[in-house]
Amino acid sequence: MKKIILSPIILLVLLIAGCDTESPLDMDLFPPKVYIVDAVNTIVDRDLDIGNETDTISISVAVGGSRPLSQNVDVQVAEDPLAIGIYNTRELSAEVTHYQKLASSIYSYPSEQVTIHAGEVYNTFPILIQPATLHVDSLYMIPLKLTGTSAFELNKEDTVALVRINMVNKYSGLYYMDAVIRNTTNPNDTLVYQMVRNLQATDNGNTVRMYHYNNEFSQGDFIDYRPSHAFKITANADNSLSFSTWDQFKIIDGGGVYLPELKLYDFWYTFDDNGVIKKTEGYLYKERKTSEEQRIIDDWLEDKRKGR
Repeated sequence: MKKIILSPIILLVLLIAGCDTESPLDMDLFPPKVYIVDAVNTIVDRDLDIGNETDTISISVAVGGSRPLSQNVDVQVAEDPLAIGIYNTRELSAEVTHYQKLASSIYSYPSEQVTIHAGEVYNTFPILIQPATLHVDSLYMIPLKLTGTSAFELNKEDTVALVRINMVNKYSGLYYMDAVIRNTTNPNDTLVYQMVRNLQATDNGNTVRMYHYNNEFSQGDFIDYRPSHAFKITANADNSLSFSTWDQFKIIDGGGVYLPELKLYDFWYTFDDNGVIKKTEGYLYKERKTSEEQRIIDDWLEDKRKGR
């Protein structure tokens, strides 16, 4: 068998050559690009808590690449005044409510740029909003775009974001109705019903709008039940409930209690149904995230139904 003996000089040359070979982790596998996170079809949805005098929402700006940043990257953000009109024209028909830009007087930016720091992937660009004047049935957007960067290039896509505002408070959201409607003078005229209800935040941090029985309004619906079949529920400081009409719904009285530990309304209200006085009694409970949470509320409701 022949033995191959490498001289010290050859070994040194091989060692140096091996050190010159870069690891894939030390190279950019693809060029870093700057973009807005989650700007799918330019829409970014954000919840605005109208219970706060000033609430903060934000967009996230990121640098995509195969390695962590070795330097800070400053990204300039500005408004795109034409973007909302283009979206309304391309995506919405003339029969539905169009989006409008949030009034400039009620929001501001702490800065006109966002800095993504070395070693980080992204940072947030905050927007401060005073929501007191916003209306539940109006559709609002803030049109933003990335206009420049101190390093790397802007991505060809995902650099424009129409920030769509969804008004919320701690009582709003998807609920399930479990209730009975009774004619106060004719016990045979009784309706038991269960229905999904979307309680919409309005006015302040503790008031929601709800629809009485009829279908809720959606953009493009032929019939709009908002004026004639909607009312407001306010959870007071002591968790008691107050009821008032939204527009034309003839609510007479109402009451009950909000149970924060269950996220549940135990309520009643009377109303005038074309000259017939009726009373609705029941429960509204917020959508549950797990089967165990649903089991707990189902057991609670079962006990309460026995005394109904």
